Amino acid sequence: MLKAKDLVREVAHFIPYTGTAMGGPVVGMAAYVGLLVNAGFSVRVFSVARKPDGESIRLDARVEQVRETGVSWGGFRHGPALWRQAQTAPIDLVHSHGLWTDVNRLSADIARRRGLPHLLAPCGMLAPGALRRHWWKKVPARLWFQDRALREATCLHAKSNKEYEDIRRFGLRNPVAIIANPIALPSQKHSTSEAEFRRTLQIPETGKMLLFLGRLHPVKGLARLLQAWSVLHGTEHWSPPRLAGSPRECAGSETGSSIRDWRLVLAGPDEGGHRRELEALLVQLGCQKSVVFAGELDEAQKWGALKASDLFVMPSNFENFGNAIVEAMSCAVPVITTTGTPWKELRDAGAGWWVEPTAEKLTGALRAALAMPDEQRRAMGARAFQIAERFRPGRVAEDLIQVYQWLLSGGARPSCVKIDR
Repeated sequence: MLKAKDLVREVAHFIPYTGTAMGGPVVGMAAYVGLLVNAGFSVRVFSVARKPDGESIRLDARVEQVRETGVSWGGFRHGPALWRQAQTAPIDLVHSHGLWTDVNRLSADIARRRGLPHLLAPCGMLAPGALRRHWWKKVPARLWFQDRALREATCLHAKSNKEYEDIRRFGLRNPVAIIANPIALPSQKHSTSEAEFRRTLQIPETGKMLLFLGRLHPVKGLARLLQAWSVLHGTEHWSPPRLAGSPRECAGSETGSSIRDWRLVLAGPDEGGHRRELEALLVQLGCQKSVVFAGELDEAQKWGALKASDLFVMPSNFENFGNAIVEAMSCAVPVITTTGTPWKELRDAGAGWWVEPTAEKLTGALRAALAMPDEQRRAMGARAFQIAERFRPGRVAEDLIQVYQWLLSGGARPSCVKIDR
């Protein structure tokens, strides 16, 4: 592996937040900086903290954190002290994460004024669905600084081929490095046991568990998941027409399990009060007894939940990568997800389901998965585990450091970088 002595030592990562409640961008950044300090780089992380972000993610002790708290301008995360500190910090390369905030404006300004290479990761925020969400807030930011920052970035950082396509659809022609988030399995002592997690949620050892792990947020498609779940329980009371099939037909084969044996576990931090909306929907649908809200999990609990699961579901409208999907695969758990995520490979490899983000399609996938014999589900999980092997930290570190070298010193373009002619 390339080391920092071969390159430059001072790297600055700019990210609007480092709270664990803020999802994939934070987890990905933390993993990247851990790989960099292991390779000998000096790394600083610049961010702004607000109470809704949750507890700050644990970074490697060798990473210097420059974080401003209690700032004004709400979600825009304007941090005057952060600007002052960043202007004088020793920086040779800027790596920024996300869009739309003052922290992202700062990263572009630092790179422009000091003539530094800038690797900019949109973190899925250029997906069509993401652009439509709160578009009226994004238009002023685009006109003020964001479009210019995107155009001027030395290289853009996509987490998947799907995100690369979103970047090109947006009209950007910068070089794009496709580097996934690294996913490392924890040691046994750093994860809750499967039995302990099930006891905590009062799920019997013989019961089956379908897990969602992520933010409780409308973009995650949890309302459609609950609608699909209610169809399998034969208690749907929602407007789309009922799918063919009675509860008896959904009850599983002679060698499979019954829908009544399963519990749906929704694990993750509540964002914007969405949990209350989901709980109200469950009451309306009439299947609240089969759904468990586990709340936000720490790292040990997260891996315990994944190991305890028989099946994983991510019904998102869109994802640029989906850390939790790879984490589930790393635990040999088959996955149901949507075409809003970049995981067509699950379907092609026989490791899960990749369906359109509708309640009807999700119902079909759930019906097939829950009725499947255990041995067949375990075989799918084994194939999922093989896919996850590609995302181990060593491979990701090699790609990331090669891109840094290319941005700083030129030379041969790394194979993970795409340039449109």
